[in-house]
Amino acid sequence: MGAHSKYSAGEKGFITENKMFQVIEEKYLQVAGWFRISPVGKFFRWWIEELRLAMPASWQQRLQYALRRVTLLQNGDVLEIGVDKSRSLRNLLTLSVAQDASLRKQQIDDLLQEHELQEAPRFLLLPFDAVLNTEMRLPAAAEPNLAQVLNFEMDRQTPFRASDVYFDWKVLDREAESGQIRIDLYLVPRADVDDMLKTVASWGIPLGGVDILHDTRTLGLNLLPPDRRSRTVNHKARLNFVLGGACAALLALVMTQSLSLRSHQVEELEQAIAEVQGEARAVMQIKERIEDSSEAAGFLAKKRAETPLSIAVLADITRILPDDTYLDRLVISKSSVQLQGKSQNAQQLIELVNESPLLDEAAFRGSTRLDARSGLEIFEVNADVVKIGAE
Repeated sequence: MGAHSKYSAGEKGFITENKMFQVIEEKYLQVAGWFRISPVGKFFRWWIEELRLAMPASWQQRLQYALRRVTLLQNGDVLEIGVDKSRSLRNLLTLSVAQDASLRKQQIDDLLQEHELQEAPRFLLLPFDAVLNTEMRLPAAAEPNLAQVLNFEMDRQTPFRASDVYFDWKVLDREAESGQIRIDLYLVPRADVDDMLKTVASWGIPLGGVDILHDTRTLGLNLLPPDRRSRTVNHKARLNFVLGGACAALLALVMTQSLSLRSHQVEELEQAIAEVQGEARAVMQIKERIEDSSEAAGFLAKKRAETPLSIAVLADITRILPDDTYLDRLVISKSSVQLQGKSQNAQQLIELVNESPLLDEAAFRGSTRLDARSGLEIFEVNADVVKIGAE
């Protein structure tokens, strides 16, 4: 039964492993697509771009230097080898396609070593007029799985099936209002590219992708399917990414530490403010008590100042009463005075009391009467005490 099997055990293992890697890569592309359009992905793209712009100009140049690509463009019977730096193309060497293969490979190796491009990825360039280009609108929800969606939509949107073309796209706009994305789709029939891919492979040059040349600039695409791309490990670029990641991690650590210190300082400040507020409340309470006491003392002082002293009233009564008048009873209060005694002429007392600057509104309390023993008139007079400063 094993002899009639179509594949050997080794071939089956290789096919299974290859399919597994394809499934993993498809899942990775889906997750990467979702992350790219998510708010977190947008934030990280903005943050990385800000970090790049914050680098010194010399560091930015070195970073671009490490991200260069080797380009191959077949123009008739000649092969133009160039370097793509930030989508700007510069031609380095032109070789004849009919040249001896070993000599051509040696020249290419020497060229790459001279320009430190041994670890740079190799890209085949196609002229812009050799590629079909169309604009499409798709639901925004399709962006994370755009490759699969385009595989299904290819025969509806173009005259080709997805299996007959190499394609890639650029997102032109994300329309939040309509919930759609606008993309630029680039495709080329596989039959037009496969011969060139075989030729380049026969030269011993592994290709990492196929891009498009428009005027003197590349579009930054890769029409080659992921399973056909040659993986080139760029140690310099990897080192730059590692250093950049380390810088980002250190920056995040510094930011975290700064936020922690700031939070600690805020807590200490809030605690100090709370203590000061407690002291301030205690001071305000003491101040309110002092103000209340002062107000009460002021009120008493004001009342005392408005009312003449009893000794002054007594002195004035002594001054105004005639010598033939004497008192049996004298009551001095804050607002009135009561005079009770005997006099030879009690009627004149009312006028004398009213002439006093400290007394007013004098009047008899009841009628006067004659004392049989002394022959004097018994009287009782009430008068109001005049407030100081009253008109």
